[in-house]
Amino acid sequence: MWKCQYCDKTNLDDKAICPYCNAPNPAVQKPNPANAPQSPIYPQSANKTQPAQDWESRYNPKQSSKPKLRSILTYTIIGVAAILLIVVLTLIIQKPVERGLSAAAAQKTEAVLQDSKDGVIASAEKETPAPTATPEPTRAPVVVDAATELYLDFGQSYQCSTSDFVLPSDIPEDEITWHCADNDAGTTCTKDGLIVAGDCQVDPEKVYNDEVIITGSTPEGSVLYYHVYSGNGQTYSFGWSTSARAMRGALSGYTIVSDEMLVQCNGFSVYYEYELTKGKMEANAWSVWVRENGTTWVRVQDIHLENKVGDVFDITLDHPITFNEIWIMPETYSQNYSVTTEFQVGYLLF
Repeated sequence: MWKCQYCDKTNLDDKAICPYCNAPNPAVQKPNPANAPQSPIYPQSANKTQPAQDWESRYNPKQSSKPKLRSILTYTIIGVAAILLIVVLTLIIQKPVERGLSAAAAQKTEAVLQDSKDGVIASAEKETPAPTATPEPTRAPVVVDAATELYLDFGQSYQCSTSDFVLPSDIPEDEITWHCADNDAGTTCTKDGLIVAGDCQVDPEKVYNDEVIITGSTPEGSVLYYHVYSGNGQTYSFGWSTSARAMRGALSGYTIVSDEMLVQCNGFSVYYEYELTKGKMEANAWSVWVRENGTTWVRVQDIHLENKVGDVFDITLDHPITFNEIWIMPETYSQNYSVTTEFQVGYLLF
């Protein structure tokens, strides 16, 4: 039994060769070559000998560590060189890309910094605005008519109010200045908005006078309108009487008659014209009479007329009178005369 010094295996026999690694057993003596029989087929050759085997370096790991270390170092150097080559190639390829990325990153960084700077400035401006004067609150100007038309009796008053209008926003009453348009009906309005209907019926045949515009204006330009109609709803039609009336003894004549009584009338206007057709007039003085309550003639005013020259006369009564007949007659005349006349009554005062 012997232990192979090359593979460290224990052999149970005394074979000359280790069955595990084929290494020779050093304990076996080598045969003497001089006493060895010669082969009849293969004679010995003095020039050919078997090359010696380096069993130590082949089978002894401890003795063969240098070649293995050299191989490891060689492969390590090759691997490192390959890695360096790959790194160099990667850097060469990525360099332009990195340049572009660096430029883009620089632009982006600059944009971000600029945005941040602008944001800080905007935020600072927003947080600390420049002081400005606070404007007075204003309303949008409007132009509005009153919701309904306003009908007033003669002399009736009415106080203007924004409640008569549909407004988008409240307008204080004290900010409105009122005034009345010129009119023949005598309607007026104070600047504070007190409307007073006139006492005149311009056209006796109309139920109400023509509209009168009352205007309210505000500082911001709003305009409010009232459409005012005055009257008592009564109409009057005048014509000649159908028969002559007698007055002052022998004097008689036709009178101007209304189809309705003028109740508590304070006056009227009348256009009158005559043309002398027979006889003569000794003076141009004429007198105006009304028949109070349809019974008593009352002299109310004197006028002056010339032949064929018509004129309008405003007749003012010294107290309200109810009547429906008017008589206009000359003061002096001859016994025998005749005339043709024209008239028109208007502007009744109540």
